This record gives sequence, structure tokens and C-alpha cells, in this order.
Amino acid sequence: MAMDEHLLSVLQLAKDAGVIGDTDLSEEVCRARVFVVALDTCPSDAAVLDIGSGGGLPGLVIAHDRPDVHVTLIDRREKRTDLLQRQATRLRRHQPGLPIDVMCADIRILHGKRTFDVITARSFGSPAVVVESALPLLTPMGRLLVSEPPNSDGTRWRKALSSEVSASVELFSQNAGTVAVITL
Repeated sequence: MAMDEHLLSVLQLAKDAGVIGDTDLSEEVCRARVFVVALDTCPSDAAVLDIGSGGGLPGLVIAHDRPDVHVTLIDRREKRTDLLQRQATRLRRHQPGLPIDVMCADIRILHGKRTFDVITARSFGSPAVVVESALPLLTPMGRLLVSEPPNSDGTRWRKALSSEVSASVELFSQNAGTVAVITL
């Protein structure tokens, strides 16, 4: 997955708007690509939901690198979703693929209405909040991919899962980052 200047320019829109902090976008894309690699076994046309999408990390990187999956970005702040819509439009203009949907809503409004094969989260909330918000939206055998801090052992996710939930927790690491992979 080569660094794409167009992807960087799309993410620069969020940085210029103050949605992505003062950070090197190339490094942020590398960190986000751990999610892409964790999706390697995900079939084409899979439904991926990025919760708390903010400036588009990792959702827009996934949409760029896996144009064969259907990505939905959700954030409850209208200013951010307006920006995400412009970013998604620009990305697809240059990088054809399945549509990128953008929703301005709290994730809980989707409970009982939609399910997704994969849900991604980066800086969304505590493990308990992520689990409570995301697990009801996963298909059977669906996966929740959540960014992890350095040196994590994954126990915070095992603690957040109730005893009634049958799920496995594994850590997946690549050069720039680690994600917890929670599979139902």
C-alpha cells in the first residue's frame, strides 16, 4: 500500500479544520493501515462502520486502501460529518470504489436497525462504552477493531465484555500500531 498523495490531501482538509491535531499525516496513515491489514481476510462488499470518525482516521484510509468494501463513517457532530462528506466525495473522485456513506448521528440509533461485518474505533471511548455501543451492531462472526496503546496486552477488552457475550480478543500488531480484534 503505497502512500497516496491524494489521500494525504483529503486528510489535510481535516487537519486544516482542526479536526486532526498537529501531527504528521503520513505517520497517521501508517498507524491507520494496521486496521487495513487486519481487514485482509474481510471479503469484498463487506460492510464496515467507523465509529466516531472525526477527521477520517481510520475510515477514509480503509476506504482508500479497500475500495471493495462498503465504508460508513459516523460521528455525532454535524461540523465533522459535513467535512467527512466533502473528504469522502474527494476521495472517491480520485479513487473509485464502493460508496462511502457519512452519517451524523449517535451510534446507538442504529441498534436494532443495521448490522456491520466490521466496526472500527479509534479514540471513541472507554472499553465499556465501545463494547456497549458497537457489539449490538455486529453481524454474527463480525469483528470489532479498536486501536490499542503501546504495550497493551488486551485485558481491558476482556474485562469490558460481559460474561454473557461469547467473543474472542486478539491483538494484531504491525509496525506503526496495534488493534484489538474482538470477534463474536
